[in-house]
Amino acid sequence: MSYVALLRGINLGKKNKVEMKRLRSLFEEMGFQHVQTYIQTGNVIFEELICEEEQIETQLKETFGFDIPVTIRSKEDLEKIQQHSLFTNDNVYALFLKNRLSNEQLELLQHSVSDEFDLIDQKNIIIHLSNSFHQTKYNNAFFERKLKTHSTVRNRNTVNKILGKM
Repeated sequence: MSYVALLRGINLGKKNKVEMKRLRSLFEEMGFQHVQTYIQTGNVIFEELICEEEQIETQLKETFGFDIPVTIRSKEDLEKIQQHSLFTNDNVYALFLKNRLSNEQLELLQHSVSDEFDLIDQKNIIIHLSNSFHQTKYNNAFFERKLKTHSTVRNRNTVNKILGKM
């Protein structure tokens, strides 16, 4: 089965620089097979999950010198997102939560009901924006603050391209 490691917060301007060639090599050194990267935002596609996210994060910190949260999703997870009715709209983003939501966190989101996002399951949210991503309150920072967990966002085009490479 194919997987993607979604790295958060790398290559943002001059901050947290990670060269994709070095990133790919690191995953290969760790034993991952058929490793490829897609765009500079930190999408590492590979076959067979051989270790936990935390072990990857440790290796990333040792190699690059700063914390890089990692969220892993399977091809099946991405296909589920792609098949969601909101995902066909323009201006759509997938938010990948680092940790599964607890019942308490789910309740918090239910009190924030909006037509701009929909919970797919306890670890993935679709955001459909009427405004741009930078003008909405339903962005990565909102969900991290509200749910107290790391998350990372990819737009519809990026999710589709990653799936095409898996």
